[in-house]
Amino acid sequence: MRSRPGPEPLGLVPAFRTARGNRAFFALLASFVLQAAAVAIMLAAAPYVATYRLGGYGLTSVLFVCLVAPSAVAVPLWAKAAGRWGRLRCLTIATCGYALGAAALLPAAGSGSDTTAVATTLALCALLGICYAALQVLPLALLPDTVHADSARTGQVQSGAFTGLWTAGETVGLAAGPGAYSIALAATGFVSSTLDHPVAQTATARTGILLGFSLVPALLMLLSLPALRAYGRRRAPRETETP
Repeated sequence: MRSRPGPEPLGLVPAFRTARGNRAFFALLASFVLQAAAVAIMLAAAPYVATYRLGGYGLTSVLFVCLVAPSAVAVPLWAKAAGRWGRLRCLTIATCGYALGAAALLPAAGSGSDTTAVATTLALCALLGICYAALQVLPLALLPDTVHADSARTGQVQSGAFTGLWTAGETVGLAAGPGAYSIALAATGFVSSTLDHPVAQTATARTGILLGFSLVPALLMLLSLPALRAYGRRRAPRETETP
């Protein structure tokens, strides 16, 4: 007896074949993967920026706290904002905010290891953490809409296919970020060492460290915006903004 379609995860190829007609889903997934890669690159770069730009590896944990901790406060605030102004609009605002904040890290973290530079960098990271909260929850809030719209289109419940593809995309984004950053460091001449006992790096390598923490994540966030806009155009009428 053949099993009926349901929420069970499928292999990637069958899942892709099942979901390929849902363009809104793939647009949302593309933006999510780019954003996940951007955040992963920034998190991978944080120890190097702390060590070689801000004056000490010990600041790494503080950078991580500033990037992640604000989520605890910001998530319910984004939920309220999304209920009032719409999830897609709030996600777009958070994406733009993250891109601007990441770009601002270039002059902030690149200005030296004095107290002002460190304080400015940490403040910007805290603002990024607020935007990061939206990047975590709002795409997941939009995902069920694409599944429901697909069910209305095909007459079948195929949530397993979409869940499997979403998880695979997230894994690719989170894995590609640190991998790409490692390749970039090698290309700029970074000399491997332990982060708690760093060696002197060339100016090019130090620039590469900083770009991976600032402009590269900012660029990936901006590249995700056309995909978000495509999702907005392709979503079904029933997916219009509702709390």
